[in-house]
Amino acid sequence: MHALRFLACAAALAAFSGCASLQQNQTPPMLAALANKHVDSRTYAKIVNHRVLNYADIKGLVVKGVPSPVILTYIQSTHAPYTFTDKQLQGLVSVGASSDLVNYLGKSVGFFEATERHQTGGAGKWKNNPYFNDPYFMGPPPFDYAWPGEWYSDQWVGTLY
Repeated sequence: MHALRFLACAAALAAFSGCASLQQNQTPPMLAALANKHVDSRTYAKIVNHRVLNYADIKGLVVKGVPSPVILTYIQSTHAPYTFTDKQLQGLVSVGASSDLVNYLGKSVGFFEATERHQTGGAGKWKNNPYFNDPYFMGPPPFDYAWPGEWYSDQWVGTLY
């Protein structure tokens, strides 16, 4: 009798853990929303493959009307420190980027890593990693990548579009 209860509990536990891992393997609904916005195919490919976006990618997303929270959650998920100039940040403002997005982009280097020589004793680790600075790098990220959790929520996606 105890063995039967144990097997039933083990089966239930396996079913629940399978559901949790299944969501991580699913494609987030946000990707379909981005495709519906007709995002540039190169930018879309970068997002699908968890790549770092450049200035043109981010500006293109803003121009296409992709909400800033979507862009912000994605670029945070890549752990990439951005070093945009004031002119580039102003260019994003001029096409409609939110203050949250622009402020984040202006501070992301300090957000992810102390980068000044007096803070680290050398150049930041990200500067030599191809994931962060080679636009053609297709290897795995130097960390365990996970899609932004919000991207799996149909309700969150629905509030933005």
